Amino acid sequence: MSKSVSSIGGFILAFAFTSFLGAQTASPQTTPAPSTDDIVAASASDSNAEEADKPFKPSWKKEFCFSHSNQQAGQNTNTLSFTGTYNFNEGGDFLGASLEYSRQKVEGSDTNSGVMGAQGGLGLDFFTPSLSLSYQYGENALKVASGTLSLPFQLWDPFSISLSFGGSAGNHQGSLSQFFGSSDALVQIDTASWNTSLELTYQAWDWLLLTLTTENEYDITYQIQSINHKTKLPLNQSDQIASLTLGLNFNLTKEWVLGVSGEGGKEYSPAGSVYSPLSGGIVDFSTPTTQNFAAGTVSITYSFE
Repeated sequence: MSKSVSSIGGFILAFAFTSFLGAQTASPQTTPAPSTDDIVAASASDSNAEEADKPFKPSWKKEFCFSHSNQQAGQNTNTLSFTGTYNFNEGGDFLGASLEYSRQKVEGSDTNSGVMGAQGGLGLDFFTPSLSLSYQYGENALKVASGTLSLPFQLWDPFSISLSFGGSAGNHQGSLSQFFGSSDALVQIDTASWNTSLELTYQAWDWLLLTLTTENEYDITYQIQSINHKTKLPLNQSDQIASLTLGLNFNLTKEWVLGVSGEGGKEYSPAGSVYSPLSGGIVDFSTPTTQNFAAGTVSITYSFE
């Protein structure tokens, strides 16, 4: 009997020892190699984390822009500009300067001019006020000083609203024989203007920005005088322009933006003589006149740092 028990015990020990050796020599489990998608996702995550960790560095942003505007009333404008903006901090404080070449109608003739400008603004969380000043000088003795105060508010992503108030004062020359009875009379037209606008902005997608702008502008002609004979014709005429503009900015790439806009409105001209920026010259009406107009603008902008 003891012999039988001993045999059974030996068999159990032998089986246990064999099972132990089998477990030790079995192939270990292997972890599957990461897929390409996993590697790319991890790399992108690391890259985003690095970008977020990078401290803000003040830097320059430069822009080249070409635009063409066509007014139904007769004014056509071509503009080529360069703007440099220095961003001081993440909040949005900045200073900038710009140079611009433009070609537009002045007293019915195509006139070349240059514009020098300066801009500055503050980043106050959702409120980013800015001020821009410019001076234009060109053919036909064109001289205009302008200024605009902009008050943008970021209501919530992706909506913002901006109020703008602007004004200008200047003069230019033209041949206006109807005033002084001489076909070669050279006259100077003194003008001023002021405008207010309200702009709504909606970032529909990363590649599309929509803007809707309503604007009211008053263009005042307060004097016409003969350069040769020093004869003056004092005026106090105001031409009013009310307009609504829809703009679309397409972000073609990180650097290139295509802008397209359509404008419609009314021009209210008084009886008598007044300078109309829509026609690019002095207009004369025997009675107060209201005219509808339409316009379109296309632009291409290249930005780099």
